[in-house]
Amino acid sequence: MEHLVLITFTLSFFIFIRYLLGLYAKTKLPPGPIGLPLFGNLLQIGPKPHKSLAKLAKEYGPLITIQLGCYTSLVVSSPEMAREILQKHDADFSGRSIPDAVARGLPNHYVSVTWTSAGDQWRAIRRALTIYFTNPKKIDELEGLRLKVVTQMADHIKELSKRGQVVDIGKVTFTTALNQMSNTCFSVDVADFDSDQDHVNGFHKAVKTIMKVVGKINFADYFPWLKIFDPQGIRRDAKAAYDSLGQLCQMFIAQRLRHRESKFPPHGDLLDSFLDCHQENPVDFDIIHIKVLLMDLFIAGTDNISGIVEWAMSELVLHPNFDWMLPNNMLPEELDMDDTSGIAAQKATPLLLIPTTTNTWQP
Repeated sequence: MEHLVLITFTLSFFIFIRYLLGLYAKTKLPPGPIGLPLFGNLLQIGPKPHKSLAKLAKEYGPLITIQLGCYTSLVVSSPEMAREILQKHDADFSGRSIPDAVARGLPNHYVSVTWTSAGDQWRAIRRALTIYFTNPKKIDELEGLRLKVVTQMADHIKELSKRGQVVDIGKVTFTTALNQMSNTCFSVDVADFDSDQDHVNGFHKAVKTIMKVVGKINFADYFPWLKIFDPQGIRRDAKAAYDSLGQLCQMFIAQRLRHRESKFPPHGDLLDSFLDCHQENPVDFDIIHIKVLLMDLFIAGTDNISGIVEWAMSELVLHPNFDWMLPNNMLPEELDMDDTSGIAAQKATPLLLIPTTTNTWQP
C-alpha cells in the first residue's frame, strides 16, 4: 500500500513539474489557451478540428500556441502568417511529425511526397512529377482516354435514367475519378460502373479508410507510450488499406516492366514517365519511390475530386430553384474549356454562370 501511494505521488509530482515547465516555455511562444496537465488543449479540440482551431484563433490571434498531449504546436490561421512561414521560412518549417498510422501503417513512408523531408529524394520526386505534369504534349497524348472515361459516365447515367433507377453520385464520381487517375497513370480503367466487385468497392474502401484514419485524432500521436497498444485500432486499419493500395500499384508496375522488357511501344502515361526518370536516376528514384508516389496520387486524386463533385451536386439538390445562363449571351458551344498550360486550374475561358430564378421560386 505504501509503495502504491509513493508511486502515485511521484507520478503526480512529475506531471505537475512538467506542466509548470510547459507554462514557462510557453511564455516565449505566441499566445494561446491554457491547457490541462497531461492533456494540454486536446479536450478543446472537437470532432471538427478546423472549426475548433478557427474559434481559438478568433480569441488569441492568427498565430497561436496549443499543447496537444506531449507536443507543442503552432496554429497559423491567416494568409499573412501562412505566407511568412511557407514562403520566407519554408526550410525551417519543412519538417513535421508523421502520424503513427502513416509511420507504422505505410511501408517506406519516408519516400512519400507527403511526408518526405527536403533533400535529394524530395528533389528527385519533384522532378519526376514536373517532367510529366508541366508538359502539355504528354498530357494531350492521353486526352482521348480521359474523354472516354467521361463518356462512359454520361452513358451510365443515361442508362440509369431510362430504367428509372437511383444514381449513386458518390460511387459514380469516385469511379470516374478513379478511372481518370488510372488512365493518367496506367492507360487503363480499373473500375466498372456496373460492377459491385473487385476494384470499385475494394479501392473505394481503401482510399476512404486512409483519408479517415489519417485525419482522425489518434491518441497515440500525442502520447507516445500508447503507440505500442494502438488503442483505437487506427494503425491496424491504415496498414490494411495501405497494403491493398500497394498491391494494386505494384501489380501495374510489374506489368509495365514486363511490357518494356518485351520492347512493346510505350504508353506515354505517367508510369512510363516515372520509369524513364528511374532509369536516369536509379539511386534517388527507385521502384519503391514510384509505388509510393502512385499511391499518393491515387489517394489525393480520387477522394478529393469525388468528394468535391458530390458536395456540389448536393448543393444543387438543396437549392433547386435556380437555373443558369452564360454571360454576354454566350452560347454553350462557344465555351473554351482548354487548359492555358498543362493541367493548371486556369481555363482559357473561365466558366462563369449567372443564376436566374425559376417560376417556381418562393422566398
